[in-house]
Amino acid sequence: MNNSNVTEPMIPPMESNPDLKDYHCPHCDKFLFKGNVQRLNMVCHHCQKLITADEDELFQRDSR
Repeated sequence: MNNSNVTEPMIPPMESNPDLKDYHCPHCDKFLFKGNVQRLNMVCHHCQKLITADEDELFQRDSR
């Protein structure tokens, strides 16, 4: 059996994209994810509360 067709998995770069914003839960203030969203409907994986918010409510600048 020939394994010459098997390739190594690609590892994505670890660099951070400066265009992505940090989003935090408005209830428990813990980190949710990095990205760009206009509106979010989800359950926080930390406090299990429903988040229904606009970008302004979620986006927190580095002023912490």
